[in-house]
Amino acid sequence: MSSLLEIFFVIISVVEFIMGTLGNGFIVLINSTAWFKNQKISVIDFILTWLAISRMCVLWTTIAGASLRKFYKTLSYSKNFKFCFDIIWTGSTYLCIACTTCISVFYLLRIANFSNSIFFWIKQRIHAVLLAIVLGTIMYFILFLIFMKMIANNFIYKWTKLEQNTTFPVLDTLSGFLVYHSLYNGILIFFFIVSLTSFLLLIFSLWSHLRRMKLQGIHTKDISTEAHIRAMKTMMSFLLFIIYYISNIMLIVASSILNNVVAQIFSYNLIFLYLSVHPFLLVLWNSKLKWAFQHVLRKLVCHSGGYS
Repeated sequence: MSSLLEIFFVIISVVEFIMGTLGNGFIVLINSTAWFKNQKISVIDFILTWLAISRMCVLWTTIAGASLRKFYKTLSYSKNFKFCFDIIWTGSTYLCIACTTCISVFYLLRIANFSNSIFFWIKQRIHAVLLAIVLGTIMYFILFLIFMKMIANNFIYKWTKLEQNTTFPVLDTLSGFLVYHSLYNGILIFFFIVSLTSFLLLIFSLWSHLRRMKLQGIHTKDISTEAHIRAMKTMMSFLLFIIYYISNIMLIVASSILNNVVAQIFSYNLIFLYLSVHPFLLVLWNSKLKWAFQHVLRKLVCHSGGYS
């Protein structure tokens, strides 16, 4: 029964991996082509492009790591492999979450309106705020790498011995594991709080705007209302992604401790689910990407019709 479940979840992982690669690759292709053609790119398209690139890195790193652990266990247990894998995984994940936070902050500062001098001052420096998020992520990543080099090698050695069922103090290993992942997830939790705050402030801005319209006797949606709603859809989906990510990391940790292959593959299914589905939602919500996607579909239909 477990072998059938394993095969079933592996097939789902492969399908999700292909969908995620195609969806994110499509976003990168369209935005990059428009960038080279027009010699300029909007801020939101630039962030979406790097978000798609980071997602593909997460997908490929995860599938490569899972395959090596399955078919090349000796290599996967080596200290150098775990260290290199953690660098690539952590870097791509941090970039993905940083882009997610940048989009949330961008929509808040671009669309929301508050009669507050501090908010207005920050709103005038939107590019500096986005740059600060990126630079802060890079600095935290560098500090995390220094920590990994100094301390985490000892933890990786202990955890590898534990995975190999070697006699080793479990509590000592788990304490190092908790310290390691507390530092790893620190910036992710911070970015989640920033994205959640941006989302709540945007809701409050929409509520204030609708209240002003009601007092003025206006009952139809205007451009500002539609912009608020579109931004909230995008930001809500990104918040769901961060929740998915944190819960899935916890699930992978649990499955690793239990050493259950089916639980591990199911964890990968959950991670791949959002990374593969959400790019297509972004395509549907973005007018330029939606037009390009429809154009490609028409070309494919005409091409297949010509053969038939």
